[in-house]
Amino acid sequence: MVKCFSRSAAGCLLDKPHLLRPPSVLIDTISYLIKDVLKITTVTFNIVYDFIDDRLNAVRQDATIQEVSNQDWIAILPPIIRFHAYAAYKCYEYDVNTFDPFLNMKHFHECIFKLIKILLTESNELTDELSSEMVSLLITANLGDYNVLQQALPFISKKNILIQKAVQLSLSIMNGYFGLLLKTYNEFPKIHQCVISIQLPLLRKYILRSMCSGLNCKNNHYPISNLTIILLHDDNQKTIKECNHYSLTVLDDKAELSKASFNNQVDELHLKNNIELNVNISTMILNS
Repeated sequence: MVKCFSRSAAGCLLDKPHLLRPPSVLIDTISYLIKDVLKITTVTFNIVYDFIDDRLNAVRQDATIQEVSNQDWIAILPPIIRFHAYAAYKCYEYDVNTFDPFLNMKHFHECIFKLIKILLTESNELTDELSSEMVSLLITANLGDYNVLQQALPFISKKNILIQKAVQLSLSIMNGYFGLLLKTYNEFPKIHQCVISIQLPLLRKYILRSMCSGLNCKNNHYPISNLTIILLHDDNQKTIKECNHYSLTVLDDKAELSKASFNNQVDELHLKNNIELNVNISTMILNS
């Protein structure tokens, strides 16, 4: 049995010593959840997610009550952050009643902001690699967000390649240039691709709208195969579906990119981008 999350309530004390797990046990608990529970396939993934998410919240709760050291937090938080990043991708097409993407990303941001704050005070050669991963992960999870870029400034000065790449991508999207997304997407680690992929539907809308404005011509027919590459789709059928969604005419495997035809009033089309996760998921999350 793994301790579940418990909200504080009148008459319910959460800081009883015999109920609190020491940091070493908390780290072992995280390892168990990711190595043994995450791989369960006898139930749907959202049930596995709910169980792990609840127990990870309990881990954070125990650590907070005990006021564990920064070094303990540096061991506890990264796998929790990676888990939420992976879950955001894995459960992307789930119904909101089955999986709450907003709550999942809320937990992601709570953890990653706390960790980055700690890394600012514990900066050394031993934490440089973790700082590189986490700061770039935060940026890629919030592409085009000026406030996030501001928080990353202390780390940008270290001229870390992964952070630089994330910053350049975010700035390019902020400025309406989407070409860098196609060039760099596959260069990012898989866990970064997970958080980028959930932003692709809205980015695809922006890309198509931009192309319709820039190439605006009633007789301008753009090959679907080329558009598939630009939109980072897995196959041409998804691209055709995307074009139809925004009221763009598709004829003979070519899309008519017309500013007048593009329907900007509809929401983005939620199509999941398949990532070739050619790594063990538990290993990726635990970074072991």
